[in-house]
Amino acid sequence: MSSAAPVVLLVASVAGMLTPRLRRVSWLPPALLGAVAVASGVVRPAEASDAVRPLLAPLAFVVLAVPMAVMLDRWGLFEELASRVASGRRYVGALWVLAALTTAALNLDAAVVLLSPLYVRVARRRGSSAFALAVQPALLSSLASSALPVSNLTNLIAVAHSHVPLSTFVARLALPTVAATGVGWLAYRLALGRIESADPGGPRRAEGAGREERVGSRRVLLGGGALVVLVVAGFLVAPAVGAEPYEVVAAADLVLVVATRSLPVAEVPWDVVATVLGLGVLASGAAAHLGLGGLLGGSSVPAVARTAVVAAAGANVVNNLPALLVALPFTGHHASWSLWAVLLGTNVGPLLLPSGSLAVLLWISTMRRLGVAARERDFVRIGWRIGVPALAASLAVLLLERIVAGATH
Repeated sequence: MSSAAPVVLLVASVAGMLTPRLRRVSWLPPALLGAVAVASGVVRPAEASDAVRPLLAPLAFVVLAVPMAVMLDRWGLFEELASRVASGRRYVGALWVLAALTTAALNLDAAVVLLSPLYVRVARRRGSSAFALAVQPALLSSLASSALPVSNLTNLIAVAHSHVPLSTFVARLALPTVAATGVGWLAYRLALGRIESADPGGPRRAEGAGREERVGSRRVLLGGGALVVLVVAGFLVAPAVGAEPYEVVAAADLVLVVATRSLPVAEVPWDVVATVLGLGVLASGAAAHLGLGGLLGGSSVPAVARTAVVAAAGANVVNNLPALLVALPFTGHHASWSLWAVLLGTNVGPLLLPSGSLAVLLWISTMRRLGVAARERDFVRIGWRIGVPALAASLAVLLLERIVAGATH
């Protein structure tokens, strides 16, 4: 078979994901073509295994985090929060800040599954576009996910690979993250009218403030809030004790199963799992034929900029986790400017295509579960308007840091 076959299969899988007729089974092209690649020998089983292994922990996190969010929803936490947040006049900006802080401190995937139901409820209470408001967690899952190692599983993988201290990580990526979040907010406000018009459901009449009392509001806020705080604390402590984030979520799931007397197995996003595994296998096969050696790595200002752009492009095409795994060998096993560039590219960059990040795929799945029309082509239009200026701003700050660091040595 042609040496270009892995690249052809990869491109075909992404194109299939974005085909409108396959919207309900968008997971099928990457999953099927990934299996074809292994069965036909285009990707050797050993290569496929190496590609899949680092993805198992992130995917386990998603498989466990979605039921956690569903059970918190059934507990009534999102409904109770919505009744409070929706009463403020500047609720749109407040929700942007909330999503940014939640992504930074909690994790982008958890922020998507925890906040999306809340934002949909706020929009329905205010009579505004659910799509326009609930897209905030999806956008900030990229824009705010470079602040801390725990913010993004790509960060955790990179920190483990390159042995980066927490202080070094924050010193290099905190300001670029602030720039991406701030410029992203300005772009979001400018594009808000177009985002609302992209909502097939459109704004609705505001719902009443009344709701069915499932448990007392005080118990809801104290119990659900305390559990979320403990989960956040667990994420911060887990690396120090050799635990994984998904193990923290699994413990929270056990508590919620007892509290809600339910186990929402049907809500697990197996379609997201199939998509990422398929893309990971295809990316591993295509990497050797893409000639990335001359495009990634280096510490000069042009090299840093080029690395970030290439990483962002790769993340959008094959998903940011496989793209990171392909790029990491070119950054060395230590903190380097090429490492920061790869992380910005794979974290901030993947807003141009729905396949760009696991969080966006998860958001689309969550929106459909909540009854909100979330079309891939609408997200593409929004992502370009917000993701491009945000990535440019964060990269500009990183390059400025590189120039200043070079001038002081």
